[in-house]
Amino acid sequence: MTDPRDDNAAGAPGGAGGTHGTPAPGARDRVDEALAAALKGAAAAGARAAVPEPAARVVVRGARRRRRTVAASAAGVAVCVLATTGALAALGLRPDAPAPPAAPSPTGPAPSLSPSPTPSPPPPPPPSPSSSTSPASTFPAPPTTPATPTTPGTGAPGTP
Repeated sequence: MTDPRDDNAAGAPGGAGGTHGTPAPGARDRVDEALAAALKGAAAAGARAAVPEPAARVVVRGARRRRRTVAASAAGVAVCVLATTGALAALGLRPDAPAPPAAPSPTGPAPSLSPSPTPSPPPPPPPSPSSSTSPASTFPAPPTTPATPTTPGTGAPGTP
């Protein structure tokens, strides 16, 4: 297959030879070389005319950029602080919404997480002052009912 841009190829309309103003294959290389030389010459002339910027000016430009960056950062922080303060103020000024009513449990009341206290026998009454000064009257009377041991965590007496 032939290149459609190459009109000088065999089988192209108009036959061999440049009938459409396109140079012959050897002439194309000469044109490319001339263009390359012209571009290289322009680049060299531009490099000779280029003068580096003085260091003092570069330092001033860098300091100006740093100031702008710090100012932009400070402005961003200020916006965030103001937005947060506004949001907190709006939440603080908002009236407290009433809590939604608790729906009753379909299985009955919820079991308590803390163990239920076991009934303990009432403390014995304090000894009444009597006329006798015997040592037995100064000690409290022993409990009349024996204490039942309870298992920790269940609250039920005597259950494992």
